Amino acid sequence: MVLQSIRERLTGVMAFTILGILVIPFAFVGVNQYFTSSSGNLVAKVNDKEITYNDFNQSFSDYRRQMQSLMGASFDPEEFDKLTAKRQHLDNMIDQQLITQAALSMGLDVDDATLSEKIRSIPAFQIDGKFNPDVYQSRLTVQGLTPKQFERDVRSQVIISQLPQSIGQGSIATPEELKDFVALVNQSRTFGAVMVPAQVSAETADGGVTDQEIDDWYKAHPDAYQSEEQVIIQYIELDAADMPAGAPPTEDYLKQQFESQKARFVTPEQRKVAHILIAVAPDADEAVKETARQKAEDLAKRARGGEDFAELAKEYSQDKGSAAEGGDLGWIEPGVMVKTFEDAMYKLTMDHPISDPVQTSFGWHVIELEDVREASGMTFDEARPTLLREYEDEQASRAFLEQADRLVDLIYEDPTTLDSAAEQMGLKVQEAGPFGREGGAGIAANPEVVKTAFSDLVLLQGSVSDPVNLSEDSLVMIKLKKHLPAALKPLDEVRGQVVATLSQNRARDEAQQRAEELLKAAREGSEPLEKVAQDAGLEYARFEDVQRTSTEPDAQLVKEIFRLPRPAEGGSDKVVLPTGKGFAVVVLESVKDGVLDSGNPQVRQQYRRYLANASASEEVAALMQQLRAVADIQVFEENIK
Repeated sequence: MVLQSIRERLTGVMAFTILGILVIPFAFVGVNQYFTSSSGNLVAKVNDKEITYNDFNQSFSDYRRQMQSLMGASFDPEEFDKLTAKRQHLDNMIDQQLITQAALSMGLDVDDATLSEKIRSIPAFQIDGKFNPDVYQSRLTVQGLTPKQFERDVRSQVIISQLPQSIGQGSIATPEELKDFVALVNQSRTFGAVMVPAQVSAETADGGVTDQEIDDWYKAHPDAYQSEEQVIIQYIELDAADMPAGAPPTEDYLKQQFESQKARFVTPEQRKVAHILIAVAPDADEAVKETARQKAEDLAKRARGGEDFAELAKEYSQDKGSAAEGGDLGWIEPGVMVKTFEDAMYKLTMDHPISDPVQTSFGWHVIELEDVREASGMTFDEARPTLLREYEDEQASRAFLEQADRLVDLIYEDPTTLDSAAEQMGLKVQEAGPFGREGGAGIAANPEVVKTAFSDLVLLQGSVSDPVNLSEDSLVMIKLKKHLPAALKPLDEVRGQVVATLSQNRARDEAQQRAEELLKAAREGSEPLEKVAQDAGLEYARFEDVQRTSTEPDAQLVKEIFRLPRPAEGGSDKVVLPTGKGFAVVVLESVKDGVLDSGNPQVRQQYRRYLANASASEEVAALMQQLRAVADIQVFEENIK
């Protein structure tokens, strides 16, 4: 069982890669887990819906892998092992469940045409930017899903995304809000400043800091002078690219593959259509169905008589997803629509583009054929290089998995060393490191390698690791060679750093003191700040209409300037403010509010959109608070492992 578990992990990266490209970026995801049963201890209950440990563990594992992929070398596995991270993810799952329940209670739905278009737009199901039914089926098969299951889940995701989306679409920015926002964000300030830099003098850098000061600072700040915990590892690498090439395929085999996969290389005829739907419930009586059919027939006659089909669809179609677009369903190919609709669609010609009423489970449709794309594709000779490359890749992958199985078997026989397995398989034992938990060069740049190197199995037990996937067809197994724990560096080693820190601190203290003295002289004397600065051998500069995003004369100073209160009418005051390189004596002269550029409607629209999105975020947060307030939520934190 242990060996089988290890072997199964060999395909972990492959499975995750395929899963990742199937993720649909809606506002709230992960719906399927709420529509399928699972077992295990409860981690939460939201009204009458349960979130089991299995639900939570699968969702959190997917989230953890996604974050690792996004963060790369900066990913810290320990942070994601903390209870706080797991509890935060559980709260997100609870919010998803609340939104799901709210959306379903409102009767939100999505029509088949919109659902089809959503699925067809997923890149994972496309070849050269076009939806491919064979790829669609094979991707789902890999994940153990049927098209009906996947379409149900996507439908659910679209339905619950409608609620937050509708809130966002309904959010607006009033003219007064827009005016106030622009006044603040585009505000500019005019000020004068005397920059007092914190300069480390030659005397200070050359011994102005005493041994006692150095010793006291070193003892008071031990965390600042710790060596990084590091490891040196040994590893052996198995790569499909290094596998010997097998026998080439026969021409008959390649031709057989071409015929069996013809849909990949040949694009079927596609038709651009629009429709008008007169909706009828499946359980409606015959009189209602007949009335709807007659209405559809009348619309078909009107369209054939010359009335604009798109305008008829906008006025009469009850398909919410396409009516506003004139009934447009886009380009459709075989296998997408229900059979009766598809049969009628393919009977149409450009000479006779309007169908008779067609009945489906949704009601009666009138279909208009707008354009036809003829079937096109590749010949066998054109497809042969692709088929040959895929055959070679498949052979290399098969050889790789066979060798990986053998490697795991050999390591399992003696997990205390890499040498025996390396010798028997003709692999080289290599070294990497030292590197810390942030990673390093070579294979130490891989987050999974770093995580494994610092795992209990490798770091504490001294055992050879489980396989670590570097790519779909490449893995390493590692063993600890040397552990270098974190420790306080000797004072002699960091003495220069301590002196530099103390010297800089002293220089900043001196700069602040000098700035305070200049401020006092400017306030108490009759001379202007410019003259006071000149007498002190410093330069006074005036900066007009500085924006809050400016980095001149100093980014930190500008940030501090915009924290000052607006000066009184006709007056100004002088203050000392920190800068990135010291301190400054500043006099704020005036504040000018930003105004909208009436000649640039695009900027106005951009600001409106920003405010509307901010308002929508607040409204969605308020909705979640309300849903939580009225819901019966139970959390079993002790079951979160």
